[in-house]
Amino acid sequence: MHLMTLPRLHRAVLALAACALGLVFAPPAEAQALRLTITPATITFAAADPDITPSIAAPTVTVSYRVRNNATGNWRISLLASGDLTAGAATIPITNVTWTASPTPPFQAGTLSRTLAQTLASGSGNVQNTTTGTVVFRLANSWTYNVGIYSTSVVFTLTAP
Repeated sequence: MHLMTLPRLHRAVLALAACALGLVFAPPAEAQALRLTITPATITFAAADPDITPSIAAPTVTVSYRVRNNATGNWRISLLASGDLTAGAATIPITNVTWTASPTPPFQAGTLSRTLAQTLASGSGNVQNTTTGTVVFRLANSWTYNVGIYSTSVVFTLTAP
């Protein structure tokens, strides 16, 4: 690819760790059940010229979830990055990665954080059938980033009290 020969281009990889919860309590017989699936498990932001592509979109991530035996409770899918994007000693702040998601509601747009879990989707009651949403992560592109292959992990968590 011709753009790869330009200086100061970078490529960032964001590994997505799906945290699938299946809570099983002793009685009652109808215990709460949560299911969360994230695909693909890894996304890549392509190298691009910041003057031409100021925001790099990664391939779409599919989020599938199901919440059962939660008739009166709230549920939430949250995201938390393990740290900034890193390539050796070089870093890109994780707050330079934002996302859009659909459908809205229950999904919402946001910015990744390494300190506070961010809400991706929320609702109340049961989600009897597996429901799917899509997420597109975007990296704010800049000439100030050092050349390198950057990576971090993001944990998706589905909770219901």
